[in-house]
Amino acid sequence: MITVEVFRGADGRIRGFRAQGHAGYGEYGQDIVCAAVSAITQTAVLGLLRHLELPVRLKQADGYLECLLGDDERSHGAGAQSVLASMVLGLQEVQRQYPERVRVRHAVRVPSKAGVLSGAKA
Repeated sequence: MITVEVFRGADGRIRGFRAQGHAGYGEYGQDIVCAAVSAITQTAVLGLLRHLELPVRLKQADGYLECLLGDDERSHGAGAQSVLASMVLGLQEVQRQYPERVRVRHAVRVPSKAGVLSGAKA
């Protein structure tokens, strides 16, 4: 199962997310559920980095992606929230279609460390 934790601050704003696991729906490289979750989460990261040019903390490994917004004022803005809220909508739709393969959870705590800080050029 793929679990996606969406991190929100005390103010309710999305501060980042962590996706981990494998759907196990199909063979490795042919799993449409994994592909859907990967496409949605990677597109959100690209939107934050390249479209909005925001610094984010990224940690990636096989079956694992963690992305946290920086603490600057722009990272709290409407653009970042739109990108991340759209990601959540997409993931919730995948969860609706494949509830035994994907779970989206909301957490208040934001991890303190998530790897290196990446800039817009990364």
